Amino acid sequence: MKRYLLLIALFTLSSVGFINAQPKGCNNAKREAMEAQKVAFITEKVGLTPEEAEKFWPLYNSFEAQRRELRHQMHDIRRSITIESSEGDYKKALNELQKIDMQQSALKLKYHKEFLKILSAKKLFNYYSAENEYKKELIKHIEQGCRR
Repeated sequence: MKRYLLLIALFTLSSVGFINAQPKGCNNAKREAMEAQKVAFITEKVGLTPEEAEKFWPLYNSFEAQRRELRHQMHDIRRSITIESSEGDYKKALNELQKIDMQQSALKLKYHKEFLKILSAKKLFNYYSAENEYKKELIKHIEQGCRR
């Protein structure tokens, strides 16, 4: 099982590295390590077969890349607002943020349907649960690191 998880992690790392090919030095290495941990955690919790994992993780990586791009757009819009911004600037920013929010919802629905072509409803449900559990574990780990 450990060998299987290692293979999945390496496969995903190569996919993530390709998608996230941005020079970020040490931060990139940490992100890749976290992604590998996430892949292993979710793969184990969901019980993905090698065939499912081979189809699921590249699709997931595509989904994450698109979600990341939308988050960056939202961040850029929020940063564009300054103390000097006019009421019109705020209205424009709110409209743009609302459009991106709708794009995010459409993206989630699109990939939800694609994931169901690969995974059973039970495994997809367990994936969503495992992803949330991983986020909670990550936050707990970060908080513990800050207390030291």
